[in-house]
Amino acid sequence: MSFLSRKALAKNSLINLAGFVLPLAVGLITIPLIVSGFGVERFGILTLAWAVIGYFSLFDMGIGRAITQSMAERLGSASAHDVSRLAWTGLLMMLVFALIGALVVATLTPWFVSSVLNMTEALREETINAFMLLAAAIPAVVLSAGAAGILAALQRFDLINALRIPMGMMIFLVPLIILPYSKSMAYVCAGLLGIRVLFLVLHAAVCFYAFPPLRVHIGIARFEVGRLLSFGGWMTVTNIVGPLMMYMDRFVIGAVLAMSAVAYYVTPYEMVTRLLIIPAALAAVLFPAFAAAKSSEPSHATTLYSMGERAILGILAPMVLVLVVFAEEGLRLWLGEDFAQNSTAVLQWLAIGVFLNGYAQGPFTFIQGIGRADITAKLHLLELPIYIALMFSLLNAYGIVGVAIAWLLRAAVDAALLTLLAHWLTKDIAAASRQIFPMLVAPLALFVTGMMLDEMASKLFFTGLAFLALIVVGYYFAVLPEEKPAIRRIMRRVIPLKPHI
Repeated sequence: MSFLSRKALAKNSLINLAGFVLPLAVGLITIPLIVSGFGVERFGILTLAWAVIGYFSLFDMGIGRAITQSMAERLGSASAHDVSRLAWTGLLMMLVFALIGALVVATLTPWFVSSVLNMTEALREETINAFMLLAAAIPAVVLSAGAAGILAALQRFDLINALRIPMGMMIFLVPLIILPYSKSMAYVCAGLLGIRVLFLVLHAAVCFYAFPPLRVHIGIARFEVGRLLSFGGWMTVTNIVGPLMMYMDRFVIGAVLAMSAVAYYVTPYEMVTRLLIIPAALAAVLFPAFAAAKSSEPSHATTLYSMGERAILGILAPMVLVLVVFAEEGLRLWLGEDFAQNSTAVLQWLAIGVFLNGYAQGPFTFIQGIGRADITAKLHLLELPIYIALMFSLLNAYGIVGVAIAWLLRAAVDAALLTLLAHWLTKDIAAASRQIFPMLVAPLALFVTGMMLDEMASKLFFTGLAFLALIVVGYYFAVLPEEKPAIRRIMRRVIPLKPHI
């Protein structure tokens, strides 16, 4: 891998990270204000609305990801005419599926709110109206994702995040803007609908700017439909089952317990799962890179895999360690004693699950990037019934803490199986995994130890030793020999060996 390739990978990943982090910072500031203004029960409804918006990506039937994979493969060899018609074909297919999805959601909303969710009678009509408005947003959400897929294939992550940052911020700001005038979730969702339509128009304008042939070569390539549907069909299974396993826990809690329990579970969940923006930022860059390297440079893909995984684990480990050790103190400072008592254990178990889920993004992205979306789909179909049974069992035994443990166990099994499948597809990945393994196991041992601490003094002492252990493990077991001189040069600049006189 050349220096320029490393630089481009780092640059695009940092841009992506900024696109996730800045909205998260707004969320951390605004969520306590939203909870205080709307109340715990309405905030529980809002968290479901956010989950529904995130789940709308399933209605693209995997075509958005297929567009990225196919365009990345062909940009260097096919004509601009062919690539443009491929993109338009995918977008038209996405529009059709999105309209069907909007109709399905609108039809099922009254039954879902009245029969599935456990809420007071006074909130049911308001929630039904809110979810109806969200259904109307499906075409805008799906087509925006398709446009982002085109930009990803072009490696224009600067443009993607120029749109993602303000759009992500508005998800949190819209409720606060509406709060002085109404506490109704219907008005909040109407505002979210307007934001999605606005950003669809902006996505279209940016795509025309980044890839001018889209303005000229408008048309449908019928022979592309089968290819897009084949890849996209398996992606659809993943898009349905994957987010279902990510989000269904809150709906199960809302159906079995109460909306207040949803808030006590989802609030730490929303906080800790935001760490997944780090592997997501890298994975978004690696996916088209894996696709482009599939036929021309297979060894290049293995190098990218190793770099990506080591970066993910190296960044996530200290962050998750702090969350696990200081979960109670952090929740008390952020949201008060009530959340600290009800959500500390939830946050700790979920944080460890996020670490494993972040690691799993490496083999997951590699498998899909080389065109084997069928493998990840079949794996998720296998995991789903086991996860559902485990979640209900632990929910009945341990409440929302049991749901968090079930989420962790699912993430662990998923990570292990994805790694084995990546080894099976490409033998060189096994060598990379042996190098990565210490960076995976050592933090897990530290997390479990950190959960057992109670006193602040012991927590601070342990955290200092744990950080030192992470540095030693990373340097001596995961850093390549050719990378160590560069690290030593950086360390000498940061920590001078000779004192200044």
